[in-house]
Amino acid sequence: MELRVTRSTRAFFGSGGLVYGVIQNAHYFVLVYYSQVLGLSPELAGVALGVGLIFDAVSDPLVGYLSDNTKSRLGRRHPYLYASVLPLSISYFLLWHPPASVQGDMDLFFFLVACNVALRVSWTLFLVPAYAFVAELTSDYEERTRLLSSFHAVLAVVSNGMSVLMYGIWLVPTDQYVDGIMNVEGYQAAGLVGALAIAAAILVFTIGLHRFVPRSRQYVIQQAVGPKQFYVQVRDVLRSPAIRSVMVAGILYWAASGTYTVLWVYIYSYFWEFTSWQISIIVAPMVLGGLFLPPILARLSHGREKKRIAIFGLVGASLVNVFPIAMRLLGVFPDNGTQALFYFMVGFAFFETVLFLVFDVCWRSMTADVTEQMELETGRRNEGVISSTMTFAGKCADALGTLIAGTLLALIAFPTATAIGEVSADTIFNLGLIYGPLVMVIYLGACVAISRYTISRAQHSTDVARLKEM
Repeated sequence: MELRVTRSTRAFFGSGGLVYGVIQNAHYFVLVYYSQVLGLSPELAGVALGVGLIFDAVSDPLVGYLSDNTKSRLGRRHPYLYASVLPLSISYFLLWHPPASVQGDMDLFFFLVACNVALRVSWTLFLVPAYAFVAELTSDYEERTRLLSSFHAVLAVVSNGMSVLMYGIWLVPTDQYVDGIMNVEGYQAAGLVGALAIAAAILVFTIGLHRFVPRSRQYVIQQAVGPKQFYVQVRDVLRSPAIRSVMVAGILYWAASGTYTVLWVYIYSYFWEFTSWQISIIVAPMVLGGLFLPPILARLSHGREKKRIAIFGLVGASLVNVFPIAMRLLGVFPDNGTQALFYFMVGFAFFETVLFLVFDVCWRSMTADVTEQMELETGRRNEGVISSTMTFAGKCADALGTLIAGTLLALIAFPTATAIGEVSADTIFNLGLIYGPLVMVIYLGACVAISRYTISRAQHSTDVARLKEM
């Protein structure tokens, strides 16, 4: 039975974006927190954050498979959503509150590894079932995009809103910390607020979607749970050319985005030399970008193919991101400290955010559209395994991006525990080079991969119609 997706359904589903937004925001600050504030070398910090790749490689498809094959009175997804509340919020809190006994590079390294692994595994318990819900809630081509648009609008508002709070409230200069970026108490206060917000958002999302539990229970996979079936169901999903194209695109996109996210703080603090207050103002249009996303995407997606919209969004965002960096490297952009530079970057921030979100939402919606094609081929509803390919690509490549960023910072010999304005001009030039042109090349590779996606609007409609006739 096709339950109607109402505005309240979109609102409850969108609340899950708060969880993602808080965790995504952490990626902007965790490397600078551990390397610049706590003193861990960038190489070790990057490796510690990249170690989660190993656990994501197992936990994402495993949770996707288990949630597809779960038979309970709470349906297939809700048991895992509830199970994520405590471990996810606690591990996030601990990430920003290392005990006083944790001292020195190796202690910090192993503590960061432990927090990162716990955070990623518990995040999987929430994220994989949450995205699997998209295909369960509706089979409508455009409604799936609207649901994901709500989710990612909240994600963008929260992630960027947290940055506004970080620079405007938590990372402000004090008598003890002349440079707000070095304010350890600010990071810890943000960690507490983020942990509480994560727990509350998961409960709102999970309880709000309880009315769809009966629908979830309808999709029962008869085969017994076991290693062989795990292999078979994951293999069948990965055989899909459509899944392979979105997965490769996702890996490239998130590898670039992981690098971009980690280096963002370095660029705005050291390359552009903005103050904490100026950065909080620049981030504000990014919050607006999230608020404007649903109406903008609704207009863009009406009657159009998701693949084309996704490519438009990523190419546009890449150009907006690279333009000011390239102009500065060429010596033809306003100088640091000028009002012209500040106003330029405020405008770029809005358009860059909207365009990146357009790609992200369409990419995820394209992944959900594989569900019906796979059901026709295998007779199974494997939304969880399908969504796990997306979360695996995103989280693992994000970890790869963090590792790349840490390695690149080491290669350009970017110093630790160094105040803004005290880094050499050559190092700053190299920082701009790895942040702008290099990241853009990876993004363009994602566009090439997603251009090979094979499910059109017409094909999806045909697949849905065939399933209704069965």
